[in-house]
Order: sequence, then C-alpha cells, then structure tokens
Amino acid sequence: MLLGGSFASASEDAECIAPLRYLPLDAQQVGADAHGVAALGTYERISPDGRFILRSYSGAHVGAVSLMELPADGAAIRVYRTPFANEAFPVQGSWRYLVNVNGDHYRLKDVLTQQHQARPLFSGGMTGFYAAAAEMTAPPHAPPGAIHIRSLSWPQGTHADQQGIGPLQIATLTVQDDGQHARVTQTLGPQFICGQRTAEDGNIYALPMISVDGSAFSAIPQAPRQGQPSMRVYRLSANPLARSQPCTLQSDLGFSPGKAVFGYPSADASPARLTYSDVGAVYVFDPAIGPSGHAFRLDHARDRVLASAFPGLTRDGRVIYGATWRDCPAKGACREQAGYVIADPHQSQSWRAYWAAHGREPPRRCITHGDVRRERTRFARQHGLDTP
Repeated sequence: MLLGGSFASASEDAECIAPLRYLPLDAQQVGADAHGVAALGTYERISPDGRFILRSYSGAHVGAVSLMELPADGAAIRVYRTPFANEAFPVQGSWRYLVNVNGDHYRLKDVLTQQHQARPLFSGGMTGFYAAAAEMTAPPHAPPGAIHIRSLSWPQGTHADQQGIGPLQIATLTVQDDGQHARVTQTLGPQFICGQRTAEDGNIYALPMISVDGSAFSAIPQAPRQGQPSMRVYRLSANPLARSQPCTLQSDLGFSPGKAVFGYPSADASPARLTYSDVGAVYVFDPAIGPSGHAFRLDHARDRVLASAFPGLTRDGRVIYGATWRDCPAKGACREQAGYVIADPHQSQSWRAYWAAHGREPPRRCITHGDVRRERTRFARQHGLDTP
C-alpha cells in the first residue's frame, strides 16, 4: 500500500457528514447466517479514523479474525485475513500494533499487506480473551523511539459463566521501535489494581475496557459494598512507569449496559466520552455534560435496527458499530441486511433536544467531511498507508 492523498474544496470540507450511513456486508464475501443474511462478528474494534474494523468470530469465509476496511465513498467493504485467534485486540490510541491473544504484537501495515502470513514483532503484556491495551504518552526524558503500552486483563474463569469476571491486572511494556524492528526493553507488572477500593467496590469486576491513552478504564463492580452494580469509570496514573496504581472513581453511569468503550479526549481536556449498546440501541455518554454526565441515544434511519457486539468512537467523534436492519422500499418486500452503521451523535435528536431544553445552542453542530478527511489522512500517514 502506498501513501497517497485526496483533495477537497473548503466548502466540501465544511459540509456536515450524513447523520447516518448504513454499509451492508456482502454475504457471498463474508458468509451467511442461518437466515441467509451476511454474518457479523461478535467482537469488533474500530480504528481511530474509522477506516478499519478488527472483527472476531468472522466465520469460515474469512477466518477467525478479519480486518474490514470501510470505504470513504460508495465502494464495497474490503476484507483482509489475519493470523489472529478470536478476540485479538489493537493497541488503542495509535493502532500501531495489533495483538493476538497470546501476546504477539504485529504491525498494522504488515497485517494489511501480508494478511494471514504476517509475522509478529515481539510478545508481551496481558494475554487471553479478555485483554485490552493502549499506547500511553511517553514520560519526560524517555529515550527516543520508546513506546509505552499499558494492557489490562482479568482472570479466565474455569466456567463459561465466570469468564471475564475477576480482579483486574495491568502490565506495561516499554518498546523500542525504529520502524523496521521492535523489541521489549522493559516490563512492569503484571500487578493487581484497585485494592484500595475493596471497601466500596469489592474486588470482582466485569466488562472492563481501557481508555485510548491508558489512563482510565471502565468496569462494573459485581458486588459493590455501596449501591448496585453499575458501569463506572476509574482513573489510573497517567505515568506509564508508575509502580503504584490506585483507582480513582471518575464517574458512574448508574446502570449496567454492555461494555463501555472510550472515545478520545477533547481539545479542552474534558473527560473522554464513552459509547455503549443496551438492548440493541446505541448511546454516547458525555461525562462533561451536566452534574453527573448525560447519555444521548443515537437515531435509526432503517427498520428494526439491532446493534451487535459493542460500538466504537473515532477520533473525530463518529460512532461506528455492527448491526442488523431491514431495508424497506416504498414498494416490495423488506430485505434483511447486516453490516456497519456510521453515526454522527451531534446530529441525533437526543443531542439537539438536550441543548434545546436547556435554552442553548449545541457546542458542536456536526462532524464535517473535513474532520473525517483529516483523520483518515493523519492515520494513513502515521502507518504509511494510502489515503482513499
């Protein structure tokens, strides 16, 4: 893949993107379920620019884990095979590396160009089906080329109904990477965290997810000493080399949705948004709005939309998620579809209604084509990819 470029006029850049886009998958390309509808993965992670989806449980047609490339225009979704086992995960924030569940780290471009024949660069960090990782900001005086990766995991249960529930652990890798070769130069951990919160939360958590900069995580304490189980956000040390990791409660969503996934910090340094699905609908939770944060439900523009797995937030603020829906023409029968939905939360009815109820104009009208183009260009340059 070569580094390319695309150009747009200033007026085109300033235009709002569509409030919703539906990108159906081709069942002949990815396989079909028992009803003949294109098969969806059940564990999906969205790249910072929204171009790629790392999808587990992809099916026999494309292998256990695939990379889906979403087009910038009306082109078809492109599929890449990978060498990964189910529930492989990216190093969030940068997507510099994709990580197999055994701890092997691969360069993103290698997987895109070599697909299932790609080879790992190094191994380390937390492992298993229930792991996540993020690239952290290097501390002052870090050696040139040093990359710090914090990974989060929790024990594998011996029974299926107990997997993904337990005390939380983190490990931090320091990696030296010259663009050709990469090696681990330091490992910190694994270490258990949140011990000082046992009196409030107990020590058993479920559905944790690390933030894109590794300085926070979301999780549900299963037997809290105070209140009912609910999705909560905790702060960790922003120093990747800190040996003490107290967990500080930042916000409480007040209920227990599916896994809550972090967005990117805003320019004003306010806390990052989160997105999650609940009973098939998708929400964006903004902890900086109101006294305890506010959740906005995203709209649908199709019939019987049902979100699958969990959504993701791009750096420009879009929400992307897998879903099934029905396309119903004015005449003729409805057609069942499965694929990906791209939503602009700032154009949702609940976002606009909230600000109208408070007698204020929304702080952001919409995500523009320029916002999306800039992120796709930035990400492509970072990884040496073409910019479609």
